[in-house]
Amino acid sequence: MIEGLNRIVDKVEGGLVTLLMLLAAVVAIAQVVARYAFNSSLYWSEEFLLYALISMSFLTMGMGVRYAAHISVEAGLAFAGERLGRALKIGAAVLGLIFAAVLIVLGWRLSANTLNMGQLSPAMRIPVGYVYLVIPVSGVFMVLRYLLVLSFLITGRDYTPPQSDIKNA
Repeated sequence: MIEGLNRIVDKVEGGLVTLLMLLAAVVAIAQVVARYAFNSSLYWSEEFLLYALISMSFLTMGMGVRYAAHISVEAGLAFAGERLGRALKIGAAVLGLIFAAVLIVLGWRLSANTLNMGQLSPAMRIPVGYVYLVIPVSGVFMVLRYLLVLSFLITGRDYTPPQSDIKNA
């Protein structure tokens, strides 16, 4: 079940990040064209690009767990035995799970409080609380990823991240 959920999260994360990247590129090009061709500027483009880049950063945290791309200390595992190494990996995954839970709880509070205050972004005039929703959403994605890793480790299997080959993409 958790593996099926992770396949869905793969598609959602990939789709959202791709869409944000595409929109950011289009808006940046439109800003350059507007500024140099029409001597005018899109007053909201810089804010949009900032929110898009920050959102992409949060959304890709779950991908980092899935592809084992986050920084880790592998040297300690080389000197640990098999049982201790597995325990250390489980401990690291549990700590990551706790971090993701904190992101969900505190991100939700931040978003809700900001929505209640009615704070609007300066240029686009959208409620900033909606922008902050990316924090708990990314936390949920990370929880699912860490649960996948833990399901492998607890059942005695090694978690092997999927190989990403850019040439075949």
